[in-house]
Amino acid sequence: MVKNIKGGKGAKSMARKSVSGGPVGFPIPTCEFEQLAVVTKMYGPTCDVLFLDGSQLLCHIRKKFKGRRKSGNMIIVGSILLVGLRDWEPETARKNCDLLFVYDNLQTASLADRFTIPVLPSTISEAASSSDIIFDNNIVTYDDIPSDLTNNFTTDHDFFDDL
Repeated sequence: MVKNIKGGKGAKSMARKSVSGGPVGFPIPTCEFEQLAVVTKMYGPTCDVLFLDGSQLLCHIRKKFKGRRKSGNMIIVGSILLVGLRDWEPETARKNCDLLFVYDNLQTASLADRFTIPVLPSTISEAASSSDIIFDNNIVTYDDIPSDLTNNFTTDHDFFDDL
């Protein structure tokens, strides 16, 4: 046990495991099985990634990037990832890859100086940014409904007169 020589409140109470002092740099692709990719679609524990050559693979997100550690490694459509190709899969039947690192915006900017980074096609990026909900400000009144539809409804005028 470490002796408390500093004294004061909380000198020993801070857990040593919560102190962050990770590596300063970030990994870059070093071999042919490590490549940069961009996320095109999210599926939960997996995602579709697009490579520079136009091929698209299914990327498996490991537990290291989930749960409590997810806040620093948020993966969304358009994120730049370092993925590892599976060397036991033949190149002709390659379908899967594994996530190795998630780059943030600052790291992506410095990567762009040294490597060619894949970008999303405009159709995918527009579909990801648009929402599925369409808001309409038009108000439909009873007079706007066609007459063949209004004949099926019966209205009790005496009920409305009482109000």
